[in-house]
Amino acid sequence: MRIPPAPPIVLLALALWVHPAWAQEGGLGLDLSTDTPAQEESPGVGLDLRDNDSTDLKPRFVLLGLDTPERAGAQQSSNWFRALARGAMSSGMVAWGSNIQETRERLAQGYAAATRCSEVACLSEPADALDADLLTSARLSLEDAGWTLRLWTYDRDRRVVVEDVVTGRNPRDAAFLKEAEAKLASRVMALARPRALLKVEVNVPQAVVKVGERILGVGSVEARLSPGTSQLEVSADEYSTFTRTLNLKPGQTESLEVRLEISGPAPEGPGDEAVGGLSKRGAGGPSIFKRPALYTAVAGLAAVAVGVVVGMGAKDVEKRGGDANGDGIYDLTRKERLDAQSQANLATALIVGGGVVTAGSVAWLVVVPTRSEPKTSVQPGGTGGASTALQLVVGGSF
Repeated sequence: MRIPPAPPIVLLALALWVHPAWAQEGGLGLDLSTDTPAQEESPGVGLDLRDNDSTDLKPRFVLLGLDTPERAGAQQSSNWFRALARGAMSSGMVAWGSNIQETRERLAQGYAAATRCSEVACLSEPADALDADLLTSARLSLEDAGWTLRLWTYDRDRRVVVEDVVTGRNPRDAAFLKEAEAKLASRVMALARPRALLKVEVNVPQAVVKVGERILGVGSVEARLSPGTSQLEVSADEYSTFTRTLNLKPGQTESLEVRLEISGPAPEGPGDEAVGGLSKRGAGGPSIFKRPALYTAVAGLAAVAVGVVVGMGAKDVEKRGGDANGDGIYDLTRKERLDAQSQANLATALIVGGGVVTAGSVAWLVVVPTRSEPKTSVQPGGTGGASTALQLVVGGSF
């Protein structure tokens, strides 16, 4: 008996029409699905809560990750990461800075160490790399008190780390999860401060703009900065440096228009030697009060004055040297006579010496400033500069 070809064709069409899942469930060994196998979902993948507005002045928040040493915690890490992210963003005070994939790519080999960090020393560098104003790392583990979530939030403005602790029955506990979410929300709300927007326009395209030790960019820049007092510096080669102290207010925009002036090399002119010669000729000599000759002249006059006083005393003794009463006996004793003679000699020495010193000092004050500058070199066979000599002889006798 011949079988007609229609029934086999109908059966084949039905087999192809059956849903691929039914074919697999029926144990036919067929994999007719067209979808590629989905990758294992990592915590927070696809969670991008960033604000697209570049001028948003909210501080940037980054959740580094969740460290889960125990297997039970690791199985719930995705739920915990999403709950903590929702808690941080529910405050409305921050902008989402980076998702988990971008964070891992930027930190590279340092990501694992950063997620286990709880101190300023190891959180400041990841915060700068991610440009995060608030950075939180978390750890869910089984401790003596039970399942414990520890949150370490780094505040880049104040350079401090704040720790929060939440305990619960197990990682699947909804109340435990909700409490942790609320705890992070309150912490972010307490630390978040609106940024200040700084806009700097420079007339020199290659000028470097810095605030403190941070380089904002080259030329005209626009940057979000932490509020407070900071030092702005704009500099460029062959241009003057512009500096200003900024007092940035939270949520406000500070706009500056900087005009740098060319400093460049000094204009051509006479050399240093010529300038030095002009200054020497124009000076006309040092001040009279800075010259020693003035004080030696004063000392000489003082010596002359003392000599005069001593000489007057000797003259008084000389007047009493005769025989006033006519008895043939001098009114002075031998000792008084010798003392008077010594005073006369001393007076003569003081007057002569003081006069010489005074005359020489006065001559030095008068003659030296009028003399020309000595030559720096002497020609062979030439004579030296003229010299001036002054000699004063004063004599006296008793």
